[in-house]
Amino acid sequence: MTPPRAIPNRIRALLEVLNQDLFEKEKATRLALLAGLAGESIFLLGPPGVAKSMLARRLKLAFEGGQAFEYLMGKFSTPDEVFGPVSISKLKNEDAYERLTQDYLPGAQVVFLDEIWKASPPIQNALLTVLNERVYRNGAQEIQVDLRALIAASNELPAEGEGLEALWDRFLIRLEVGGIHDKSLFNEMLRLPGSHKDRLKMPAGLSITDQEYQKWSREIDYIEVPDHVLELIHSIRKEISAYNQDNPSDEHLYVSDRRWRKVVRLLRTAAFLNGRRAVDVMDCLLMGDCLWDTTRQIPWVRQVVEDAVKMRSYRYLVDLSPIDTALKGLQQDIKRHTEKVEVVTVQKKLLEQDEKGQVYVRIPNFWGNDAAYVRQEDFDQLTEKKEVFVPTFEKAPQGFRPFQSYSFLLSTPVEVLNKKRKFVIAHEEVEEERISPQVPAPEKIDQWDTRIGKLLDACQVSLQRLEHQIQQDQQYVHTHLFVDATMSSWVEAGWQEAYDAILRQRIRIEKVQHDYQGEPSV
Repeated sequence: MTPPRAIPNRIRALLEVLNQDLFEKEKATRLALLAGLAGESIFLLGPPGVAKSMLARRLKLAFEGGQAFEYLMGKFSTPDEVFGPVSISKLKNEDAYERLTQDYLPGAQVVFLDEIWKASPPIQNALLTVLNERVYRNGAQEIQVDLRALIAASNELPAEGEGLEALWDRFLIRLEVGGIHDKSLFNEMLRLPGSHKDRLKMPAGLSITDQEYQKWSREIDYIEVPDHVLELIHSIRKEISAYNQDNPSDEHLYVSDRRWRKVVRLLRTAAFLNGRRAVDVMDCLLMGDCLWDTTRQIPWVRQVVEDAVKMRSYRYLVDLSPIDTALKGLQQDIKRHTEKVEVVTVQKKLLEQDEKGQVYVRIPNFWGNDAAYVRQEDFDQLTEKKEVFVPTFEKAPQGFRPFQSYSFLLSTPVEVLNKKRKFVIAHEEVEEERISPQVPAPEKIDQWDTRIGKLLDACQVSLQRLEHQIQQDQQYVHTHLFVDATMSSWVEAGWQEAYDAILRQRIRIEKVQHDYQGEPSV
């Protein structure tokens, strides 16, 4: 088996060669190579003249003896021009309709199809099986296509209503590319000697042989996909589902089950080429270029992936739900033995409120069977010694409206004096809990201390697991072959979030102990 660091060093050297004089195309180059080694296809969205075709021609050099095929699609393009002409001798002598495919797409390892959405329906249909099953049906026989990577390009996305959805779904990586923005790099490009023709030569021994490609492909299939990576993917799927519910159907983001499976294959390939036997969090950042359908969705998709990496990537190491459950049980037990609860019956005024927030006190049976109301601020002025002249109100469908003013005297129970008649203001009898502290038995405190100790030990175990994983991942996050090193800050934010979650839980546990002990825990 290849030594662990030999493959990453080889790929890094390969990328350095492929990137020569391809200014500001580093991301496109590394993702195109990753797609080729994963056996997937990549779509480049951008205007003409930004080195899309040069990138495809260079990718051919990554594969030893690799054959390339390049074609500019047009609305009058025919299958003969892409898949090869019909063999006249086969048709004449054997009555067989077969194409001569050797120098065309079925015989190539790296294919570049420009203006892909202008392909005619017969070409599109044949491409579907080539891209998905690596099979081309040539007459009565099926040809196994040795296609490593298909790079497609266009300055637009597929138009709706033209049946291009299935073909669009086949392109796993989707990337916007543009011209050179940096002034110094632009000047360097202008100063390049010679014509625009690319004369790059691959150093001997750097290209990937067929034997290596097949061997790596088999090993990639067995790269581990840890549970926390699957949980991270599930969290992104959940966000996409919520996004689709909140947006009109023409803005929906569709990711098929087949596409998710291809995404995982891409992550496995990235892990393998980085010298690891398992997918890690840094690999997951590649999903930001795999899940969008329209350019408007790109910022949202990348933000969702970023948030998933920040908030969920390392939380599997700090699954605090069992600790939460145990802590809640402990708190209930403490409450039962440190609080004496008595239930008493009290009376409360019946209050009502209008739409403006004015509060009224209800007086039942004021006018026979009808209730009257007084404003709460007026009721609060009543005393037991002096009558107070306050207005009353009646309740109507439109709200509370003034009726007549009366003199009231407060008594216990509350009564209203009106022309020598008494009216009792309605009260609602409710039961309230009155809690008083009680001292727990010493043996109970000992039991609680034991349970607190176990919870703190569980936090410490989670912290050790997290620190061990961080120590392992630190050697990869800044040297990933296919993800920009600046994105490592998202992974590091995930570390911090998980670390803070453990500390917050430990503080909650110590506070519970402080509350029943009266002193902080050590």
